[in-house]
Amino acid sequence: MSQLTIEHKETSEEKIANCAPYTSLFRDALKEAHKLNASDIHIEPTADGLQIRIRVNGDLYTHKTLCNDHRQSFIQEVKRLSNLSIAISNRPQDSRLSLPSWKLALRVNSTPTLYGEKVVLRLLDMTTDFDLATVNLSDDVVNDLKEASKEKNGVIIVSGPTGSGKTRTLFSLLNSLDKERKNIVSLEDPIEYTFKGINQIEIKEPLTFADGLRAILRQDPDVILVGEIRDYETADLCFKAAATGHLVISTLHANSATKVIERLKNMGVEQYMITSNLKFSAAQRLVKKLCDNCSKRVDKEDINNVKDGFQLDGLRTQNLQGCKYCKNGISGRIPVMEYLTKSELNNAELLIPKKTLAQECINKVNNGIVDYKEVLTYE
Repeated sequence: MSQLTIEHKETSEEKIANCAPYTSLFRDALKEAHKLNASDIHIEPTADGLQIRIRVNGDLYTHKTLCNDHRQSFIQEVKRLSNLSIAISNRPQDSRLSLPSWKLALRVNSTPTLYGEKVVLRLLDMTTDFDLATVNLSDDVVNDLKEASKEKNGVIIVSGPTGSGKTRTLFSLLNSLDKERKNIVSLEDPIEYTFKGINQIEIKEPLTFADGLRAILRQDPDVILVGEIRDYETADLCFKAAATGHLVISTLHANSATKVIERLKNMGVEQYMITSNLKFSAAQRLVKKLCDNCSKRVDKEDINNVKDGFQLDGLRTQNLQGCKYCKNGISGRIPVMEYLTKSELNNAELLIPKKTLAQECINKVNNGIVDYKEVLTYE
């Protein structure tokens, strides 16, 4: 009688633990990125070879460069380790891998460029705390967000560029809801984190956000998270869902809280639908947080550059030399948000945010949390 042999499939952690030179180089980059709380690793082919860059606090830093002789071999090894097909090089690929002992998950994308395939790995810290109390938003922002989430129906939109912390804000908001008594459903592209008590649906071809939203509405939802409003069909369904008694939470690409409304109109959503159903419109950004250990008081000669609205006694600035607790004087990033609540949105003729990004920044500058130069970005 023949014996059944079960082949052992190598896990991602076992692959990365290999001592082969290119594997070691990849592992070292991953370790460095993890140690620095980096958000991404960029593996970029160049005319002269290849560079590995790590994004920390929003800025890219060169970790290593390789010559032409190693470029293709290293990229192939990275693809193998990242569960991407090494047989495909002429079109983009996406993958993911889990490193439980590192408490880390990676989202990976490869895309053909002039000199070869560029691979970007997004690092997802699986210990991230999705709680509005620890997300570092201002107390009044948190209170107004919670108030909006108490609405029986309506639309809550948080806008901002990729990597502005929208996912953490919105899922922290969902986690603050009564998941025992409510049917909460999310549509995501892709699913990055999993949450107990939330029915998560991943958008994959041929399923679209609009298709998923139609299906969800037949499953008696109380709260629906739509990962992103990308087109008129999705926007229209979101507002129709709100009008029929559901709370819809979503994101949109717009530059400010007021521009969210302009963007919705450009998509084709009627003004009366926006006025009747939009309960909270926000724009979020991440700003660099000064290191508590080594930040410096603002020098007297720099005081002349400080504008009205600042409390001069509390101003601090970045120590570019840094210390063992930070990277170049910066210890992570924190969110700032400008927003319109239901009361401001009801005044459609004169939309004035309850807080602007500049005002939020000034508040954090006056408390010595953010470098005063950071505010100039939002003026």
